[in-house]
Amino acid sequence: MNRIILCAAPALATLVATPAVAQEAAASQDVIEVTHQLLTPAAGLMNDHMHEGGEIMVGLRFERQRFGGLNQRGTDTLDDAQVLAAGYNTKVGTMEMDMVMLDLMFAPTDNLTLMVMPHYMWHRMTMVGIDPANTGMGDGGGHDEGHGSGHGHGGLPFGETHAHGSKGFGDTLVSASYRLARTDSFRAHGTIGVWVPTGKVGLRNPNGSFTHYMMQPGSGTWDIEPSLTVSGQAGSMGWGGQASYRWRTDGENKSGYALGDKARITGWLSYLLGSEWGATARVEYEHEGAILGHYNGPHNHNTPVDIQANYGGDVVSAGFGLNWLLPTGTARRPQLGAEFAVPVYQNLNGIQLPRDWRVSISLAQTF
Repeated sequence: MNRIILCAAPALATLVATPAVAQEAAASQDVIEVTHQLLTPAAGLMNDHMHEGGEIMVGLRFERQRFGGLNQRGTDTLDDAQVLAAGYNTKVGTMEMDMVMLDLMFAPTDNLTLMVMPHYMWHRMTMVGIDPANTGMGDGGGHDEGHGSGHGHGGLPFGETHAHGSKGFGDTLVSASYRLARTDSFRAHGTIGVWVPTGKVGLRNPNGSFTHYMMQPGSGTWDIEPSLTVSGQAGSMGWGGQASYRWRTDGENKSGYALGDKARITGWLSYLLGSEWGATARVEYEHEGAILGHYNGPHNHNTPVDIQANYGGDVVSAGFGLNWLLPTGTARRPQLGAEFAVPVYQNLNGIQLPRDWRVSISLAQTF
């Protein structure tokens, strides 16, 4: 772990220290105006830019995360026998989380941008039975597809799989960004965000037990998330960085638990490929605490995702993205962005299915 941190620290320092991206570039003999958003990882990062007074932006964002492979404890991978020995007779084979978010922004002044961001979530999970003693027959079997009643311990028969999912509106982010500095080569703004608990946290299985914690679309708590964003430019090169912290202000939600606080630090380099294209490369460090509290109703204990200590940890990801001003022929063209990110280091709490990759796509129009 020390080696990873020592390697990552100079990279992040370089991202923050490198001079960067111009908003104007010469092509032929004309000056081409390039929006600042073209040179930021807009698809994979929120609150990364501000708007001029009077501007309105409407955007749509899609994100998919996939989790798969062998389960992991800390930085070590575990085979099925090790997961079984830890007390679980069913494991998660694969999981996907999709999010669609609506970005609504309005700048009443040059120094203030207001945002409202509601979103909708889909979760899909495949469970696998890993206990050779569970044949699904007789009194010693048990076949509840991982959804046993109460503190169920039946689990899936050995080798059998079961796919299930959940969906619903997530929490809504309401935030305000204030400009702290703006020169030809440097920008900075601070953001204060409030996550309104509009998402459900009480989804249940057909037998009445709570579904897995990570399958609930909301947090159920009022969360405050301040962030600081800086960026710079020089010629066709750019750089930027952002730090944020999501604080769960409630000790528990109406279902009896609270998700862990989440801290993020990210830095990026960008390059102007032309008047319509921009490329970004980004490194992100994320720390999330374990779940606090416990479901206050019937739930299961036979899979790692049923235990609150098996959530959170530290993840370092590397992302690469492109931004494109669509050729609509209008003065203010919509921007399409995409970013693909993969984890390069994961130190996970308890036993968890590690993240495979994340893809983010955004479409935005400024008026």
